[in-house]
Amino acid sequence: MKHLMLILGIAATFTACKNNTATNETAEPSSVVADVKEAVVGDGLKSGSYESETIMPGGMGTTTTKVVFDDYGKKSRTQLQTAISFGGKSMNNTSNSLMVDGFVYSWAEGTKTGSKIKLDESRFDASNMDFSKMTEEMKKKMNFKEEGNETVNGKDCKVASFSNEQMQGKVWMWKQIPMKMEMSVVGKTVTSTLKKLEENPSLPAGTFDVPADVEFKEMNLPSTAQK
Repeated sequence: MKHLMLILGIAATFTACKNNTATNETAEPSSVVADVKEAVVGDGLKSGSYESETIMPGGMGTTTTKVVFDDYGKKSRTQLQTAISFGGKSMNNTSNSLMVDGFVYSWAEGTKTGSKIKLDESRFDASNMDFSKMTEEMKKKMNFKEEGNETVNGKDCKVASFSNEQMQGKVWMWKQIPMKMEMSVVGKTVTSTLKKLEENPSLPAGTFDVPADVEFKEMNLPSTAQK
């Protein structure tokens, strides 16, 4: 699910800046990428931390994503730092998400309110995902294709491509880690690459604690993101 948060952040940020579209218009492409992410992951690390940088097209700027996870991805904390300039306007902010105990908590840095979403455990298993679990219907929907294996940063990655009417892309996955990703949205290419990786680190106590000074309002997960 940490990959879902990562891709949702990238796709939603770019699409919002480019087209100022409504949420329901971006839900479907985000869901497609999330499905691919879940399909690509094989045997994973118990815990890890990594940092990825995403380059926005046209010199718009960058986003930096820092992820820490444990229990094979069932617990994770993600920080997304955005520095984007578009149409004479700039956006510089930091957002956080925390997945723990079956919920995803999201909040912006420095705020006292946030949201939480209950995960559907029957549709997501962070510790047991691979290509073979994709249904033929899902593969057809996403024009999904296994592209074999490639080495990225010394890691043997599983590669998959996908496309629909709104986007197309390719992802290189090693265990739970997105080593590289290319995604084309409305004719523009977004590229994400891994910058730092630490396998099975010693995580400080409190890493996955829900912030006590933030009030979280529960929201429903969009149906397209659950499929």
